[in-house]
Amino acid sequence: MKQINSSIEVLSEKEVQLIHDSSVNILETIGINVPNQEVLKRCEAYGAVIDYDKEIMKLPRKALEDVLDTLKTMNKENFEAEMKKHDISAHISTQVFFTDYKTKTCRYGLRDDNLKGFALLEKLDNFPCADPVVVPSDVPDQISDVIGFQDIYKYSTKPGATYILTPTSAKYIIEMNKLMNKPCGYLLETISPLSYKKDTLEMALLFAENGGGLGVGPMAMSGATAPVTVAGTIALENAEILASMFIVYVLTGKISGYSSPVHSMDMKTMLCSFGSPNQALFAVAMAQMSRFYGISAMTNAGLTDALMPDFQAGIEKGITACFNYLAGCRSMGAMGIVGADQGISLEQLVLDNEWISYYNYIISGFEVSPDTIGLDAIHEVGIKGNFLDNDHTLDYWQESYLQSKIFLRDNFANWTKASQPELLDRAHAFVESATAGYKDRQPVISQSLCDELDRIVDDAVKEVMDK
Repeated sequence: MKQINSSIEVLSEKEVQLIHDSSVNILETIGINVPNQEVLKRCEAYGAVIDYDKEIMKLPRKALEDVLDTLKTMNKENFEAEMKKHDISAHISTQVFFTDYKTKTCRYGLRDDNLKGFALLEKLDNFPCADPVVVPSDVPDQISDVIGFQDIYKYSTKPGATYILTPTSAKYIIEMNKLMNKPCGYLLETISPLSYKKDTLEMALLFAENGGGLGVGPMAMSGATAPVTVAGTIALENAEILASMFIVYVLTGKISGYSSPVHSMDMKTMLCSFGSPNQALFAVAMAQMSRFYGISAMTNAGLTDALMPDFQAGIEKGITACFNYLAGCRSMGAMGIVGADQGISLEQLVLDNEWISYYNYIISGFEVSPDTIGLDAIHEVGIKGNFLDNDHTLDYWQESYLQSKIFLRDNFANWTKASQPELLDRAHAFVESATAGYKDRQPVISQSLCDELDRIVDDAVKEVMDK
């Protein structure tokens, strides 16, 4: 079975080395703000130079590269296995706003949106996980993440997670994860340029001490929190990734992926851009940097700035996703998002699930063998015949052509009929069919586990309200 292999590059070996050296220079001479004395102390033991008063960590080249060499060795088998993968899957980034494409309205998310989202995600095969689609605004905001995990465990057969907001809620989420025998994980994010939040580091320590894994994900933005040039942004983003991987290794002794959700700022609107062509350049360059370190990459490709599922949305998602894959990345940005984090749409989740099936069909390639060539069938049909009722067609048609559930393939006469729904209508119909009766769905776990989850949430409410 042949598959499409990564082959494209945008950086020469000399340029990869220059970016690495520039990132090392940033960390050696400027350093990064790490406002947590315990984290600083542990990093110092691995060769970091610490200013405890200013809470600045500097990383000498040798200390950093010793850790990077260790991580590269630890990750060799995983990296090679990741590069052999040929398909991609989708994931969700929990949004603040819920967007209704049909009415072109946007509002704060509700808990009910998540329950409907879980029901929909059960039917979307390219989403292996089911995260809450929104931050519910109709629950106490101090524990909206705790309630998010409660609802995941009660109403989703797929694993899931959401952004963990405070050390207080982190404590209860860890308790939930242990109850459900699920892995604990936390995303250690920077505040670009070159800093971390105090709460973020406190939560990273808490998860590390409870055996949890830590991911990284700096989001430097050209022209705002990074230099306006693509090269300058990559150097700064890379520095923050390296510092984060250093901290993760110090705290957990484990590998963290090379995650680079980097963006540009649109100078006209002053908004973060999700769909500019820079996303394709970032994808290719950061994939090359990740290979330099021997760690598989994720970038924020496959996204769009469009606020509706129009031509702009399709071209921005499709082109950046393709460059991302061909550069060697096997993970991309979160799906279902409207514009640049302007909200989430259930119809967009359906459309994204569909184009990822299209995408995976292409990159899987096709089999070349005597059977698939079908020379006997060609001889049998001969000149001016057809293959419609040939046994070879019956044997292979399903694997040789992707039948879309959503995308239209029809003639113009049928398309112009009033009964023929447009793309958005078809996506909306799928949502409504897939989620029919979602309000009456019963928990997918036992009553005793539900009771324990409810108790943990009640304990969290009491602690938050007491404060």
